[in-house]
Amino acid sequence: MRGLREIDGVTIIGCDRRQVNAGRPFCDRFYQISSVHDEDQYILDIQRIVQEENVDLVFPSLHEEIDIYHRRRGEIPSRSIAPVTQSVNRMTDKGEAYAFMEAHGMKKHIPRYTLFHTNEELRKALMRFSDTRYTVAKDTNAHGALGFALLTDKEGYLQALSEGKKSVVWEEDYAAIPHHGRKMLMEYLAGQEYSVDMYLHRGKACAVIPRRRSGVASGIVLDGVVVEDQQLMKLAEEVGTLFMTDGFLNLQFMEQDGEYLLTDLNPRFCGSQIMSLGAGVNFPEIALRCSLDGECPEISPKWNTRMVRYRDQFFMEENGKDPFPEQLAENLSIPGSKE
Repeated sequence: MRGLREIDGVTIIGCDRRQVNAGRPFCDRFYQISSVHDEDQYILDIQRIVQEENVDLVFPSLHEEIDIYHRRRGEIPSRSIAPVTQSVNRMTDKGEAYAFMEAHGMKKHIPRYTLFHTNEELRKALMRFSDTRYTVAKDTNAHGALGFALLTDKEGYLQALSEGKKSVVWEEDYAAIPHHGRKMLMEYLAGQEYSVDMYLHRGKACAVIPRRRSGVASGIVLDGVVVEDQQLMKLAEEVGTLFMTDGFLNLQFMEQDGEYLLTDLNPRFCGSQIMSLGAGVNFPEIALRCSLDGECPEISPKWNTRMVRYRDQFFMEENGKDPFPEQLAENLSIPGSKE
């Protein structure tokens, strides 16, 4: 929304299942809609808003929305920046993503991993990582820090417990929990972490912006630098164009022994792409230009721009009335808001 508010002539129509939410002050108008888990009613709500407001472009931002817009794109009477791809599941399920990369000769760019479905399979899988102090466990379709656990032996767990590291789990405790569905074990990578924001249009990358992640808490980037890394940019473009032809994509890598290993794919606008905006690359504007004008705009990144994030807040009066009158966005002091 910060990126959209910087574009002249853009009207932001916000939607959320909650009436009170942190994004509403950035909107010109707002609608409370059904949850994505009530999919049919959610689609009806979006259809109504698109028609009433004559919406030109929809920005789905939730992980769950990506699959809905892929499957039911034809039911929304407006364009959207949801990814154009042959398979969304291939992008949101890391097991599928890694298998697809292996089949296309990119095995050296994925970590060592194995899949499991049951507790018995988990115990066998743990034996394959007996040569490492830590092993990463996660759901194959999780995003952010959801479902993440760092497994270790009892000695490592007790040390982590004394140091207040909450994500470290004794592997015996983890193996005692009933496990169903598909999950994965992955080698623990201790190198430098990077994210790459990119926008694809007609099978080509309009913008590829790497970010070195210096401080991360609960999956949220608090400190980082936009860097010009040609090796990483080239790899990100190869990975991105392998999976999709159009839309925004965030890729996450870990550097190890001079190589970059892919750890996550996010085919949606992620919160940390605000770093790219700070470096002069407005991805929401790129999405608008590509979708409505059919052309990629030129960009001039300010390399080595550093972001340090902090929490902010706004206040409202709880008096039984709508806490967000139409004029609220103008009255609040919001970075990026127009005078």
